[in-house]
Amino acid sequence: MTAPYRVLQVVQRFAPELGGLETHVAEVTKRLVGTRDIEVTVLTTDRTGRLPREDRVGGVRVIRRRSYRRNGEEYLSPGLVRVIRRGGWDLVHVQGSQTTVPTLAMLAARSARIPYVLTFHSGGHSHAGHARITRIQDAINRPLLKRAAKLIAVSRFERSKFARVTGLPLERFEVVQNGGALPPVPTGAAPVRGSIVTSGRLEQYKGHHRAIAALPLIRAQLPEATLTVLGSGPYEAELRRLAEAKGVAGAVTFRHLLPAERSEMAAILSRSSVMAALSSYEAHPVAVMEAVALGLPVVGCDVAGTGDLVEDGLVTGVPLDADDATVAEALLEQLRADDGTPHRAPDFALPTWESATDAIAAVYRGVLDPRPAAPRASVVQVITTLTTGGAERQVESIVEHSRHRQHVIALYGGGTVAESLVAAGHSVEVLDLAGPRRLLALPVLVRRLRQLRPDTVQVHLLSGQLWGLPAAWMARVPFIVSTEHSLMDDSIENRPLTEPLRRLYLALNRLASRTVAVSAATASRLVRWGVQADGITVIDNGIDFTRLTFSSDARARIRTELGIADGVELVGAVGRLEPVKRFRQLLTAVAPTLEAGRRELLIVGNGPLRESLARQAEALGVADLVHLTGPRADVPGLLAAMDVLVSPSRDETFGMAVLEGIGAGLPVVHAECPALDALPEPVVAAFPIGTIDDAAEGAAIVAAVGRALAAADGRRLAVPAAVIEAYDIVRTTERLDLLVDEGDRRWGR
Repeated sequence: MTAPYRVLQVVQRFAPELGGLETHVAEVTKRLVGTRDIEVTVLTTDRTGRLPREDRVGGVRVIRRRSYRRNGEEYLSPGLVRVIRRGGWDLVHVQGSQTTVPTLAMLAARSARIPYVLTFHSGGHSHAGHARITRIQDAINRPLLKRAAKLIAVSRFERSKFARVTGLPLERFEVVQNGGALPPVPTGAAPVRGSIVTSGRLEQYKGHHRAIAALPLIRAQLPEATLTVLGSGPYEAELRRLAEAKGVAGAVTFRHLLPAERSEMAAILSRSSVMAALSSYEAHPVAVMEAVALGLPVVGCDVAGTGDLVEDGLVTGVPLDADDATVAEALLEQLRADDGTPHRAPDFALPTWESATDAIAAVYRGVLDPRPAAPRASVVQVITTLTTGGAERQVESIVEHSRHRQHVIALYGGGTVAESLVAAGHSVEVLDLAGPRRLLALPVLVRRLRQLRPDTVQVHLLSGQLWGLPAAWMARVPFIVSTEHSLMDDSIENRPLTEPLRRLYLALNRLASRTVAVSAATASRLVRWGVQADGITVIDNGIDFTRLTFSSDARARIRTELGIADGVELVGAVGRLEPVKRFRQLLTAVAPTLEAGRRELLIVGNGPLRESLARQAEALGVADLVHLTGPRADVPGLLAAMDVLVSPSRDETFGMAVLEGIGAGLPVVHAECPALDALPEPVVAAFPIGTIDDAAEGAAIVAAVGRALAAADGRRLAVPAAVIEAYDIVRTTERLDLLVDEGDRRWGR
């Protein structure tokens, strides 16, 4: 299966904030989740600093970055730039046009050479001088708008307006109207006589005050008339004072509905007789579309996008400068027509969120399908299993970020990584050739590669090389890449480096078109073992830093699951439970420091030592304070639950667990990490154990853990820019993709 297009929608506000723009993004993105060829992520800001940096809303991944000021409309959020530039997106969709966020997003996408589209979602404003600010902003954005792959207007009015602003022809714009879907109304729900509703953020330009001002005139003829104001915002106090001054405070109700209360919104509209939509500017009002979809009559100002709906006969129009008596008479006309029967949806087609989603998906495909940049090659990744090891997670990241078509073959068995890849829609097959069936590995793999006919095969780990390299050569795969993850000075995957093994390795390596070393240290070891230096390319392992963003919700969830109280210091470790990782030594070292209610130990991973570690914890009297999770797919959440990560292994080719810990904002204690050693400057979040003998190891680990916890002081640490620059997964995958391109050119594809 071809990897889906990765689309990033950037919006200044998102749930839990509620408004027309937020509703549009929520309704469209949750429907895009069901689209096989499009994977959508929402990037937004957080003015409070209290929302999760990453979570899911309606099944959609949401990334948040802090913005300033807390109570302002500036949305100054420089953290958006890094997510846009380094996320490996195929397309950026900028939602909205009237804050600094769209300008920043377009600049970031352009500098990263990512195509972008923009939906205007223009709106009014209550503050004097805003029109001048808007003109300045339009002037700043004009060059960026002209370079957009597509511009989307939510109404005919908006298309005409921005065609004038940009000087672009109308064919550069697509009109995609908002939908109006709400949950089903309660059976038999009927309007209450005289009930008026007005909905939207409580700003002056929204016109709620005009409905309040008209209410005394309406009640003079229809005394039971009431008004419900749905929304929240800075103008609420003024609206309440106006209701008091007009003598109708008892007939006006203010309600603030949360985004999740869609059923209550439907119930309120179904019990209303008419909606007043008296805003002085709406590009295409979502609240009005929701009312129209339910069959609720609407009286609105014949201006901007609402004017389009008046022209279409969906809304009863009043002039923008209409006086209170004119507004009151228009509302009374609808109230008098109310006979108390339940509203009926119109019997003609209206724009829906489904039609809006289809139209936006078509825009994406129109921009992305003709991508002529580099051809997409067919690549098969061959690995032994797909459990939670470093090599396995690296394959997962490559598949997720590569622009080439990827297919993964696990020779012996699946695991959590296989499940994660399949859930994300990637192409995976497990040959289940473990045990005696290993003797069939070569013919089975040769036959499968001949069926797939890939342009490139990339093999990982020693058993993958043992079967994958000759199978790819026998299947006449044009370009064969051998990736070395685990070669140490005196072992490879816990096997001693014997002369027979060296000869076999070198013989197999000659079948590879190229050898990839996951670090400079690994490349040096390969050369010392006899691999030709000119056949080696160093491509460091990559880390998906956006995936590791700290989530307080994940921290709370994992700690609740494991029974760890919030104030407890949690020492953590991640990796294969094998002797080389030295988790037994870690447990021995920290066991005396573990104490109920103060400090516990979490070890994430699976392997042959799992039962022995459990017995060791029991013997040390700390079984209740040691958590052995086994294989887990939610490593970012487990890292969020920790307070310090320890990597006691003295034999590492890269140090992925250490980098992931730093990426999660943790202080990290480590014995060896070639990836950090290769950086020009020390990383403040890293605390080396140092070169020590076995007798001093335990005390050194405990001392380093103490220093790390004191340095962090309960805070999440910023990920150093040098670490992201060197080891971001986008950079790694781009280099691998270029290597595949090189092989394609060599063989004239």
